Amino acid sequence: MTYHETDPGLEGVVPFTFDCHRCGHCCSGGSGFVWLEEGELGDLASAAGMEEQAFVDRYVRRTPDPRTGELRLSLLEEGGRCALLVGANECSVYTSRPKHCSQFPYWPSVLSEPEAFEAARETCPGIAVEVPEEVKARAFAALEALYAEVDAFVERARPVCIQRGVCCRFEEAGHELFATALEADYAAAHAPLAESPEESGRCPYHSGGKCTARAARALGCRTYFCDKNTEGVLAEAHEHFLARVRGIERETGYPAAYGRFPALLAARGVGAEGGQ
Repeated sequence: MTYHETDPGLEGVVPFTFDCHRCGHCCSGGSGFVWLEEGELGDLASAAGMEEQAFVDRYVRRTPDPRTGELRLSLLEEGGRCALLVGANECSVYTSRPKHCSQFPYWPSVLSEPEAFEAARETCPGIAVEVPEEVKARAFAALEALYAEVDAFVERARPVCIQRGVCCRFEEAGHELFATALEADYAAAHAPLAESPEESGRCPYHSGGKCTARAARALGCRTYFCDKNTEGVLAEAHEHFLARVRGIERETGYPAAYGRFPALLAARGVGAEGGQ
């Protein structure tokens, strides 16, 4: 694991470590507030290439702080997303972003209030809770048994695979691979070594057109095939088995998180520079 002993999250009410996945979930996860401190407006306006007043008119709102009732400046939202967010995960003023943004998830509320921590963890796949070994062992055993069920189901469905490896080259296939933290932990434990991904955002286990961690691959890998004849039944099966994975989390008390599989692996040191 790439956890850091000095991570401030380890001192929180629920000890955690954090590795940013640059997923943009914290900027687009629904309504909230990004408070602006004194002196930040000028830097933000400059980064946006605007005059300060024009920036305020376009991107800033004055709203009561729910905790104190004090009127404060906050960045504007549009449909639950920061108005300064470009695409899915690119901040247009990243180098000058407010302190409120740069300090996430190490906010006082997240560090001191269990409810605030849980809300942050639901949003951010980069927050990792240390999992007790006995919980991990039970969850891994249950996941392994479920994977056997999945593989048996897929075999009965008889999808055609011509082993082109396109499904693992996400930029060609036009999709992304998501997984739970449980699946990523299982994969990292059973296949900890991998080279750096062949392309940005690609799974580090995909090497030379083949999967180097096939026995530890995630649910999304097991249920995705290019065969259009079985696409519908396997998509439905994926949702069914994903609910089963969530059930394992609940039954064992395994910390729940969901994110891009390559990013989850990278946070665990798999596929990092020089391998793990």
